Amino acid sequence: MSFLPSQRLSLGEFFISIAAGLMLFLLPNDAKNQFSDAALAEGYVFVFSIVISAALIFTIKRYEALGVAVLSNSALTAISFILYIINGIFTKGNGFWAKMTEYQLITMFITWVVPFFLAVSIRLLLKGQGDTNDSRMRFSNFLAFSIRALMIIYILVIIFRHLLSYQPHMSEERDFELQLFKRINDCIDGTHENGTLYLLWNGLILSPLSFSLLILNPKIKIWHMTIICFCVGVTLEILQFVLNTGTICSDDILLYMTGGIVGYLLKHFIDLIRSTITSGQDKCMLSFSYTLKQQPNRIKIDK
Repeated sequence: MSFLPSQRLSLGEFFISIAAGLMLFLLPNDAKNQFSDAALAEGYVFVFSIVISAALIFTIKRYEALGVAVLSNSALTAISFILYIINGIFTKGNGFWAKMTEYQLITMFITWVVPFFLAVSIRLLLKGQGDTNDSRMRFSNFLAFSIRALMIIYILVIIFRHLLSYQPHMSEERDFELQLFKRINDCIDGTHENGTLYLLWNGLILSPLSFSLLILNPKIKIWHMTIICFCVGVTLEILQFVLNTGTICSDDILLYMTGGIVGYLLKHFIDLIRSTITSGQDKCMLSFSYTLKQQPNRIKIDK
Protein backbone atom coordinates (compact mmCIF):
# COMPACT_ATOMS: atom_id res chain seq x y z
CA MET A 1 0.00 0.00 0.00
CA SER A 2 1.41 3.41 -0.99
CA PHE A 3 1.67 6.13 1.62
CA LEU A 4 -1.30 7.98 0.11
CA PRO A 5 -4.18 6.46 -1.83
CA SER A 6 -4.78 7.60 -5.37
CA GLN A 7 -6.95 10.70 -5.17
CA ARG A 8 -9.38 11.86 -7.81
CA LEU A 9 -9.74 15.47 -6.74
CA SER A 10 -9.22 18.23 -9.26
CA LEU A 11 -6.42 20.70 -8.55
CA GLY A 12 -8.93 23.29 -7.36
CA GLU A 13 -10.67 20.81 -5.06
CA PHE A 14 -7.32 19.70 -3.68
CA PHE A 15 -6.27 23.24 -2.73
CA ILE A 16 -9.69 23.97 -1.22
CA SER A 17 -9.25 20.84 0.91
CA ILE A 18 -5.79 22.01 2.01
CA ALA A 19 -7.30 25.40 2.90
CA ALA A 20 -9.95 23.66 5.01
CA GLY A 21 -7.20 21.74 6.79
CA LEU A 22 -5.40 25.01 7.49
CA MET A 23 -8.62 26.44 8.95
CA LEU A 24 -8.96 23.41 11.23
CA PHE A 25 -5.34 23.84 12.31
CA LEU A 26 -5.81 27.54 13.14
CA LEU A 27 -9.17 27.01 14.85
CA PRO A 28 -7.86 26.16 18.37
CA ASN A 29 -5.65 29.28 18.51
CA ASP A 30 -8.49 31.43 17.23
CA ALA A 31 -10.82 29.99 19.88
CA LYS A 32 -8.24 30.64 22.62
CA ASN A 33 -8.04 34.28 21.51
CA GLN A 34 -11.82 34.59 21.55
CA PHE A 35 -12.46 32.97 24.94
CA SER A 36 -10.45 32.89 28.15
CA ASP A 37 -12.50 29.94 29.45
CA ALA A 38 -11.15 26.65 28.10
CA ALA A 39 -14.57 24.94 27.99
CA LEU A 40 -16.03 27.75 25.86
CA ALA A 41 -13.01 27.65 23.57
CA GLU A 42 -13.36 23.88 23.14
CA GLY A 43 -17.06 24.31 22.37
CA TYR A 44 -16.16 26.94 19.77
CA VAL A 45 -13.67 24.52 18.17
CA PHE A 46 -16.28 21.75 18.15
CA VAL A 47 -19.00 23.88 16.50
CA PHE A 48 -16.77 25.38 13.82
CA SER A 49 -15.14 22.01 13.11
CA ILE A 50 -18.63 20.81 12.19
CA VAL A 51 -19.24 23.94 10.07
CA ILE A 52 -15.93 23.66 8.18
CA SER A 53 -16.24 19.90 7.63
CA ALA A 54 -19.88 20.04 6.53
CA ALA A 55 -19.23 22.97 4.19
CA LEU A 56 -16.33 21.11 2.58
CA ILE A 57 -17.98 17.74 2.09
CA PHE A 58 -21.33 19.13 0.92
CA THR A 59 -19.63 21.57 -1.47
CA ILE A 60 -17.16 19.19 -3.10
CA LYS A 61 -19.23 16.06 -2.36
CA ARG A 62 -16.21 13.78 -2.25
CA TYR A 63 -15.00 11.93 0.83
CA GLU A 64 -11.38 12.40 -0.26
CA ALA A 65 -11.69 16.19 0.16
CA LEU A 66 -12.41 15.80 3.86
CA GLY A 67 -9.63 13.24 4.14
CA VAL A 68 -7.09 15.65 2.63
CA ALA A 69 -8.26 18.39 5.04
CA VAL A 70 -7.90 16.12 8.08
CA LEU A 71 -4.46 14.89 7.01
CA SER A 72 -3.15 18.40 6.26
CA ASN A 73 -4.41 19.58 9.68
CA SER A 74 -2.51 16.77 11.42
CA ALA A 75 0.63 17.37 9.34
CA LEU A 76 0.62 21.08 10.22
CA THR A 77 0.18 20.19 13.90
CA ALA A 78 3.21 17.87 13.75
CA ILE A 79 5.27 20.53 11.97
CA SER A 80 4.40 23.08 14.66
CA PHE A 81 5.73 20.74 17.37
CA ILE A 82 8.92 20.10 15.39
CA LEU A 83 9.49 23.84 14.93
CA TYR A 84 8.91 24.35 18.67
CA ILE A 85 11.65 21.85 19.48
CA ILE A 86 14.04 23.28 16.87
CA ASN A 87 13.48 26.76 18.28
CA GLY A 88 14.21 25.46 21.79
CA ILE A 89 17.45 23.87 20.61
CA PHE A 90 18.76 26.94 18.78
CA THR A 91 17.74 29.43 21.45
CA LYS A 92 19.04 27.14 24.23
CA GLY A 93 15.82 27.80 26.07
CA ASN A 94 13.65 25.60 28.25
CA GLY A 95 11.50 24.47 25.36
CA PHE A 96 13.51 21.49 24.17
CA TRP A 97 10.60 19.19 25.07
CA ALA A 98 7.40 20.44 23.48
CA LYS A 99 4.66 20.61 26.12
CA MET A 100 1.18 19.50 25.10
CA THR A 101 -1.45 21.21 27.21
CA GLU A 102 -4.81 19.69 28.05
CA TYR A 103 -6.47 22.24 25.76
CA GLN A 104 -4.19 21.30 22.85
CA LEU A 105 -4.86 17.62 23.45
CA ILE A 106 -8.64 18.02 23.46
CA THR A 107 -8.81 20.34 20.44
CA MET A 108 -6.43 18.16 18.42
CA PHE A 109 -8.81 15.24 18.80
CA ILE A 110 -11.90 17.40 18.21
CA THR A 111 -10.56 18.55 14.84
CA TRP A 112 -9.99 14.92 13.87
CA VAL A 113 -13.06 13.30 15.45
CA VAL A 114 -15.63 15.76 14.05
CA PRO A 115 -14.64 15.38 10.34
CA PHE A 116 -14.14 11.63 10.73
CA PHE A 117 -17.51 10.89 12.31
CA LEU A 118 -19.28 13.31 9.97
CA ALA A 119 -18.04 11.27 7.00
CA VAL A 120 -18.78 7.99 8.82
CA SER A 121 -22.33 9.15 9.65
CA ILE A 122 -23.02 10.08 6.03
CA ARG A 123 -21.66 6.75 4.81
CA LEU A 124 -23.45 4.85 7.56
CA LEU A 125 -26.90 5.98 6.42
CA LEU A 126 -26.26 5.84 2.66
CA LYS A 127 -28.57 3.46 0.82
CA GLY A 128 -30.06 2.91 -2.60
CA GLN A 129 -28.72 4.81 -5.60
CA GLY A 130 -26.17 6.70 -3.53
CA ASP A 131 -24.57 3.47 -2.30
CA THR A 132 -22.42 2.84 -5.34
CA ASN A 133 -19.11 1.19 -6.05
CA ASP A 134 -17.62 4.65 -6.57
CA SER A 135 -18.87 6.01 -3.23
CA ARG A 136 -17.45 2.98 -1.42
CA MET A 137 -14.07 3.45 -3.06
CA ARG A 138 -14.08 7.15 -2.20
CA PHE A 139 -14.90 6.36 1.42
CA SER A 140 -12.07 3.81 1.45
CA ASN A 141 -9.73 6.58 0.23
CA PHE A 142 -11.03 8.85 3.00
CA LEU A 143 -10.24 6.17 5.59
CA ALA A 144 -6.69 5.92 4.27
CA PHE A 145 -6.19 9.68 4.70
CA SER A 146 -7.92 9.98 8.07
CA ILE A 147 -6.22 6.98 9.72
CA ARG A 148 -2.83 8.39 8.75
CA ALA A 149 -3.92 11.71 10.22
CA LEU A 150 -4.95 9.96 13.44
CA MET A 151 -1.60 8.20 13.68
CA ILE A 152 0.25 11.54 13.38
CA ILE A 153 -1.80 12.98 16.26
CA TYR A 154 -1.52 9.75 18.22
CA ILE A 155 2.27 9.64 18.00
CA LEU A 156 2.45 13.26 19.20
CA VAL A 157 0.18 12.44 22.14
CA ILE A 158 2.12 9.32 23.14
CA ILE A 159 5.47 11.14 23.00
CA PHE A 160 4.65 14.57 24.39
CA ARG A 161 1.74 13.83 26.70
CA HIS A 162 2.19 10.24 27.84
CA LEU A 163 5.94 9.59 27.80
CA LEU A 164 7.42 13.09 28.07
CA SER A 165 4.79 15.05 29.96
CA TYR A 166 7.71 16.68 31.75
CA GLN A 167 11.45 16.72 31.13
CA PRO A 168 12.85 13.29 32.05
CA HIS A 169 15.36 12.85 34.86
CA MET A 170 17.04 9.56 34.00
CA SER A 171 19.46 9.60 36.94
CA GLU A 172 16.78 9.74 39.64
CA GLU A 173 15.27 6.77 41.46
CA ARG A 174 12.41 4.95 39.72
CA ASP A 175 8.97 4.46 41.28
CA PHE A 176 7.21 1.08 41.14
CA GLU A 177 3.66 -0.07 41.90
CA LEU A 178 3.47 -3.77 41.03
CA GLN A 179 0.53 -4.85 43.21
CA LEU A 180 -2.40 -5.67 40.93
CA PHE A 181 -5.52 -3.50 41.29
CA LYS A 182 -3.89 -1.35 43.99
CA ARG A 183 -3.86 1.81 41.85
CA ILE A 184 -7.28 1.06 40.36
CA ASN A 185 -8.82 0.58 43.83
CA ASP A 186 -7.24 3.84 45.01
CA CYS A 187 -8.84 5.63 42.05
CA ILE A 188 -12.26 4.10 42.69
CA ASP A 189 -12.37 4.86 46.43
CA GLY A 190 -11.04 8.40 45.92
CA THR A 191 -7.64 7.88 47.57
CA HIS A 192 -5.75 8.62 44.36
CA GLU A 193 -5.62 12.28 43.31
CA ASN A 194 -7.40 12.79 39.96
CA GLY A 195 -8.45 9.11 40.03
CA THR A 196 -11.24 9.48 37.47
CA LEU A 197 -8.97 11.27 35.00
CA TYR A 198 -6.26 8.65 35.58
CA LEU A 199 -8.65 5.77 34.82
CA LEU A 200 -10.06 7.47 31.72
CA TRP A 201 -6.64 8.43 30.34
CA ASN A 202 -4.93 5.08 30.81
CA GLY A 203 -8.12 3.17 30.04
CA LEU A 204 -8.54 4.83 26.65
CA ILE A 205 -4.97 5.58 25.56
CA LEU A 206 -4.76 2.50 23.30
CA SER A 207 -8.30 2.83 21.88
CA PRO A 208 -7.15 4.82 18.81
CA LEU A 209 -4.46 2.22 18.14
CA SER A 210 -6.80 -0.79 18.26
CA PHE A 211 -9.47 1.09 16.27
CA SER A 212 -6.94 1.90 13.52
CA LEU A 213 -5.37 -1.56 13.45
CA LEU A 214 -8.78 -3.16 13.01
CA ILE A 215 -9.53 -0.87 10.06
CA LEU A 216 -6.19 -1.83 8.51
CA ASN A 217 -6.87 -5.53 9.14
CA PRO A 218 -10.50 -6.43 9.95
CA LYS A 219 -9.50 -10.08 10.47
CA ILE A 220 -7.77 -9.34 13.79
CA LYS A 221 -9.52 -11.24 16.59
CA ILE A 222 -10.17 -9.81 20.02
CA TRP A 223 -7.56 -12.08 21.62
CA HIS A 224 -5.03 -10.94 19.01
CA MET A 225 -5.82 -7.33 19.94
CA THR A 226 -5.50 -8.11 23.64
CA ILE A 227 -2.01 -9.55 23.10
CA ILE A 228 -1.00 -6.59 20.93
CA CYS A 229 -2.20 -4.10 23.55
CA PHE A 230 -0.43 -6.04 26.30
CA CYS A 231 2.86 -5.88 24.38
CA VAL A 232 2.41 -2.18 23.57
CA GLY A 233 1.52 -1.49 27.22
CA VAL A 234 4.63 -3.27 28.48
CA THR A 235 6.71 -1.30 25.96
CA LEU A 236 5.25 2.01 27.21
CA GLU A 237 6.01 1.08 30.81
CA ILE A 238 9.57 0.11 29.89
CA LEU A 239 10.05 3.46 28.13
CA GLN A 240 8.71 5.27 31.19
CA PHE A 241 11.17 3.27 33.30
CA VAL A 242 14.12 4.12 31.03
CA LEU A 243 13.21 7.82 30.80
CA ASN A 244 11.93 7.98 34.39
CA THR A 245 8.83 9.92 33.36
CA GLY A 246 6.25 8.07 35.44
CA THR A 247 5.54 5.31 37.95
CA ILE A 248 5.94 1.77 36.63
CA CYS A 249 2.54 0.30 37.43
CA SER A 250 1.06 -3.12 36.62
CA ASP A 251 -2.46 -1.65 36.69
CA ASP A 252 -1.52 0.64 33.81
CA ILE A 253 -1.05 -2.40 31.58
CA LEU A 254 -4.51 -3.70 32.54
CA LEU A 255 -6.00 -0.30 31.70
CA TYR A 256 -4.13 -0.19 28.39
CA MET A 257 -5.62 -3.56 27.45
CA THR A 258 -9.08 -2.30 28.40
CA GLY A 259 -8.62 0.66 26.06
CA GLY A 260 -7.62 -1.68 23.26
CA ILE A 261 -10.84 -3.66 23.72
CA VAL A 262 -12.88 -0.41 23.73
CA GLY A 263 -11.42 0.60 20.35
CA TYR A 264 -12.03 -2.91 19.02
CA LEU A 265 -15.68 -2.90 20.11
CA LEU A 266 -16.28 0.63 18.76
CA LYS A 267 -15.13 -0.38 15.29
CA HIS A 268 -17.30 -3.50 15.32
CA PHE A 269 -20.27 -1.53 16.67
CA ILE A 270 -20.12 0.89 13.71
CA ASP A 271 -19.83 -2.02 11.28
CA LEU A 272 -22.79 -3.73 12.97
CA ILE A 273 -24.97 -0.65 12.54
CA ARG A 274 -24.02 -0.45 8.85
CA SER A 275 -24.70 -4.16 8.37
CA THR A 276 -28.14 -3.78 9.96
CA ILE A 277 -29.02 -0.76 7.80
CA THR A 278 -27.98 -2.56 4.59
CA SER A 279 -29.51 -5.92 5.61
CA GLY A 280 -26.08 -7.55 5.69
CA GLN A 281 -24.92 -6.26 2.30
CA ASP A 282 -22.14 -4.11 3.77
CA LYS A 283 -20.76 -5.90 6.83
CA CYS A 284 -17.39 -4.16 7.11
CA MET A 285 -17.80 -0.49 6.25
CA LEU A 286 -14.68 0.65 8.11
CA SER A 287 -12.14 -1.14 5.98
CA PHE A 288 -9.72 -0.50 3.12
CA SER A 289 -11.03 -3.76 1.65
CA TYR A 290 -14.68 -4.44 1.00
CA THR A 291 -16.86 -6.80 -1.03
CA LEU A 292 -19.93 -5.85 -3.01
CA LYS A 293 -21.99 -8.81 -1.85
CA GLN A 294 -25.00 -8.01 -4.01
CA GLN A 295 -23.03 -8.47 -7.24
CA PRO A 296 -22.89 -12.01 -8.63
CA ASN A 297 -19.10 -12.23 -8.95
CA ARG A 298 -18.42 -10.53 -5.57
CA ILE A 299 -16.09 -7.79 -6.69
CA LYS A 300 -13.39 -7.13 -4.11
CA ILE A 301 -11.71 -3.77 -3.93
CA ASP A 302 -8.46 -3.29 -2.01
CA LYS A 303 -6.91 0.02 -1.14
